[in-house]
Amino acid sequence: MIGGYVAGHVVQAGAIHGGVHVHQAAQPGVPVPRQLPPPPARVVGRDRELAEIDRLVRRPRDGPAIVVVTGTGGVGKSTLALAWAHRAAERYPDGQLHANLGAFDLGGPAAPGSLLAQMLRALGVAAERVPADIGEQSALFRSLAFGRDLLMVLDNAVSAAQVRPLLPPSPSCVVLVTARWRLGGLHGDGADFLAVEPLPEEPATELLVGVIGRERAARDPASIVTLVRLCAGLPIALALAAARLATRPRLPVGRMAKDLAREHQRLSGLGQEGDSVRGTFDLTYRALEPGAARCYRAIGLHPGADFGVPVVAAALDVDEYDAAELLDVLVEASVLGEERDGRFRPHDLIRLHAREIAGADPETPDTTLRMLEWYLAGVLAADRILTPYRHRDPADPFTLLGGDAVTHDGRPDALRWLEDERGNLVAAVQYAAGDRPLLAWRIADSMWPLFHLCLHRSDRMLVDRIAVECAVHLGDRDREARMVRRWAFAHFDVGRLDEAHELFERSRRLCDELGDRYGVASAVEGLGMVAAANHRYDEAVVHFGHQERLCRELGERRRTGLALLNLGAAHNALSRPEHAEAHLRRADAVFADVGDIDPYNQARVGIELARALGRLGEREQAEDRLRAALRQMREVGSPRGAATALHRLGELDLEAGDFPAARDHLTSALRTFEELADLEAGEVRRLLDLVPPAEADPHRMP
Repeated sequence: MIGGYVAGHVVQAGAIHGGVHVHQAAQPGVPVPRQLPPPPARVVGRDRELAEIDRLVRRPRDGPAIVVVTGTGGVGKSTLALAWAHRAAERYPDGQLHANLGAFDLGGPAAPGSLLAQMLRALGVAAERVPADIGEQSALFRSLAFGRDLLMVLDNAVSAAQVRPLLPPSPSCVVLVTARWRLGGLHGDGADFLAVEPLPEEPATELLVGVIGRERAARDPASIVTLVRLCAGLPIALALAAARLATRPRLPVGRMAKDLAREHQRLSGLGQEGDSVRGTFDLTYRALEPGAARCYRAIGLHPGADFGVPVVAAALDVDEYDAAELLDVLVEASVLGEERDGRFRPHDLIRLHAREIAGADPETPDTTLRMLEWYLAGVLAADRILTPYRHRDPADPFTLLGGDAVTHDGRPDALRWLEDERGNLVAAVQYAAGDRPLLAWRIADSMWPLFHLCLHRSDRMLVDRIAVECAVHLGDRDREARMVRRWAFAHFDVGRLDEAHELFERSRRLCDELGDRYGVASAVEGLGMVAAANHRYDEAVVHFGHQERLCRELGERRRTGLALLNLGAAHNALSRPEHAEAHLRRADAVFADVGDIDPYNQARVGIELARALGRLGEREQAEDRLRAALRQMREVGSPRGAATALHRLGELDLEAGDFPAARDHLTSALRTFEELADLEAGEVRRLLDLVPPAEADPHRMP
């Protein structure tokens, strides 16, 4: 439908002389064209976008100002365009025109010829004088619009080809185009592009509260926050949620929030039939060609929030070039947002819709498995590079993919991949745990180097707990014992020492029953660490001595080195630097002998040995070892390890009375420990309190 207003008089086409249209006053009785649709009742949180449209249309140009407003269905593109048009209407006294281009109408998008004919009639051309040929229609329209101050809103466009014949010729004209598709073809016509994003939390809350009333919202502010987050900033979702609450004044906000929190009910709870979030997304989905529709279903099955091209290629069983093209189509359709470094993120509600659609697809099980196996391949490859000494299950864990589906180019690349995919790996473990517990366990087990080097304690607690539950569900006591031990170390790292002790004891009992002496040694190590953390260092020495004997008997050279490291650290804590040095020299020889398979623990030995050497008066040698360990920790990507080296450097400086160096090293260590929420921060603060203020420094320059 087209409506328009032409100030002063209505015109119609006269004769054409030499290709120029001659205008004359409209015949009496010609109806005045309708104006723009009514303005939106309320526009919240779009001041930046409104200002950006203002900026774009005021830029100098040779042709009309064209602004293409894009975004996912229900994000408020039409509302934004109409709001701006009504605010700016007085600046375009020669008329304001509006056309619905019908991108998702049941009868299909409006044809350019039909739109032009309606546009010409809106400008006062009698129906019988509208040319039949689209080229002549366009020429007549451009002639009528030439030199005028016209504002046009072309709503729900489907393509650049549909819009192009409707463009007026003059720089004094403004055209706002709304579309779910990006319409990049209009760039050559001088168009600017404005992507409309979902609302941030504050304006989204304002939109909801503005409908239901502040008094009602104040009765349950926590549920308001939950409801806003579940709507994920999508104005149509917020409006439908608000409308449901407004029409049911006795419905508790908390009940609606609880209903929407159930993923399988969320889309149903946000409107019914056509007037709904689901209906809006259905229109987008039905407009996709088959390959893009298949890709759309796959993104609904992805376990995490964002992803790159390779996992989608694996899921669809296509090459990366084809996967990238399909993802580009979804970006153009405003289904996906482009993130950093070639990654993509669908809106939360679109992901739910895509998952619903995928539920009826017979390909779904294989698509899901290929996706999960891609993550397993990546995490296994990283595990082999970063911790090559680990004991692993020799069985082939892959069904649809191969183990070489993901490769990494050395340690930095492997660690970077783990960090980039961390959220997806955690989500994959959660996703697989229900139907594929063994696959979930394997992914969790292979995440060890990520947690070992980079901590991520809350993720580790969750992943290890799920892995324990998966092992119990499988009835696999060996896997249970291994993951209970991992989970115990996770508890230890967050200071939950009593629970860590119980879990280490549980693992030791299981390993005893299974005859797994290696597992017993690892559990005993954990018990020693708990004892040391509780300042029971003599007890820790007993446990670590037991660990060392078991590992030596088993021929576990690297693990023997770890036991010697633990013994050295315990003797350091007992202020026995001679005993500590003896154990740590042996540990140092072990790690020098095993080569570069475990540079992290080799650096740990250097840090602990330096502590003993410093107490024995070998400060220069201690400092050299600490600086070498600091470099090594940074190379392996362990911020906690680097902070520990800085901590010990500061301790060494403090003992030597070098207060400026002590302050620098301890401050740097404290910053990292605080960022990691590490318990070691307390000890570093204690040492910093012993450093005199800078003005009291005897070494301070006057």
